[in-house]
Amino acid sequence: MRLWLAGLLLFLVAAAHAAGFKVADDSGATVGFDAPPQRIISLAPNLTELAWAAGMGPHMVAVTAYSNYPAAAKQLPQVGDAFRLDWERIVSFKPDLVLAWKSGLSARDRAEFGKLHLKLLVLEPRRLADIPKDLRLLGRIAGTENVAGAAAQDFERRRDQLRRQYASRPVVRAWFQIAESPLLTINGKHIISDVLHLCGAQNVFADAPLLTPVVSNEALVAARPQILFGVADTPQQQERIRAGWRQLPLAAVRAGHMAFVPADLISRATPRLLQGAAQICRQVDSVRH
Repeated sequence: MRLWLAGLLLFLVAAAHAAGFKVADDSGATVGFDAPPQRIISLAPNLTELAWAAGMGPHMVAVTAYSNYPAAAKQLPQVGDAFRLDWERIVSFKPDLVLAWKSGLSARDRAEFGKLHLKLLVLEPRRLADIPKDLRLLGRIAGTENVAGAAAQDFERRRDQLRRQYASRPVVRAWFQIAESPLLTINGKHIISDVLHLCGAQNVFADAPLLTPVVSNEALVAARPQILFGVADTPQQQERIRAGWRQLPLAAVRAGHMAFVPADLISRATPRLLQGAAQICRQVDSVRH
C-alpha cells in the first residue's frame, strides 16, 4: 500500500510538471517551467546555499566565486564573481536555469541573459520570512518539494524558537557595522535588521533612507547604542574594528559591549543565517544582564 501511494505521489508530481507552470520571482518577473531544470547555474554564494538546501544540488553545474557552502559547491566550476561574469563559459554549460541575486544583477547583465535566451530566476530575500518562501519556490521548480519543505519548516521552527526566547525581552539599542571605511550600517529594511528585531534589539539606524547608509562617527555617538556589532572572520579583523570603536566616547565601548559575527552567517540570506542570529541574540541578552 505504501509503495503504491509513493508511486502515485511521484506520478502526480511528474504530471504537474508535465503540464507546465509559471512562478513570480523576487524581481516581479514571471518565469515559466515545463519540466524541472536539469542544468542550473548560481550567480551568488547565498543562492548556491539556498539551491542546495532546496534539493537542487545534484543539478548544479556551475557557480560564482566564494560559493563555499556546502562543501560540494567548492568542487564546481566557476563562471565569474560579483563584478564580472564569464559569458562564454556560462553559455558553454548550456544551463536551463540561472539563479541571480537581484542586487547583484545589473540591467546590462539582465539584458544579456535575454539576448542569450537563458532562463533567469531572480531572488532576494529581504526578511526572515522570505527564506522559507524562496526555499519552497525552488522546491516547486525542481520537483523537490519534500526536501525544500522540510528545510523551510526547520528554518521556521528555529526562527520561532528564537523569537519566543528573546523578542519580548527589554529592548536593547544596537549598532550593526558592515564596513569600516566608509562606516557602513544597515537600515530597517535590511534582513540583518530583521535579525536584530528577532533578538529584541532596536537597530539605531532603522530609519535611515538607504539600505546600507554611510554614517559619521558623530552620528554613531549620537545614536547611543548599547551594543556594537561588526562582521569579522578573524581575530585580526575583530581587533582592527575594536580599535576604531575605542576612539569613540561610547558607553557600550567602555562596558565592553562589542561583538562580532562571521560574514557567512549574517551576510547570506540562507538557513545558516539563524546560526548568526543565535549568536546575536545571546550577545544582546548579555547586555540585559
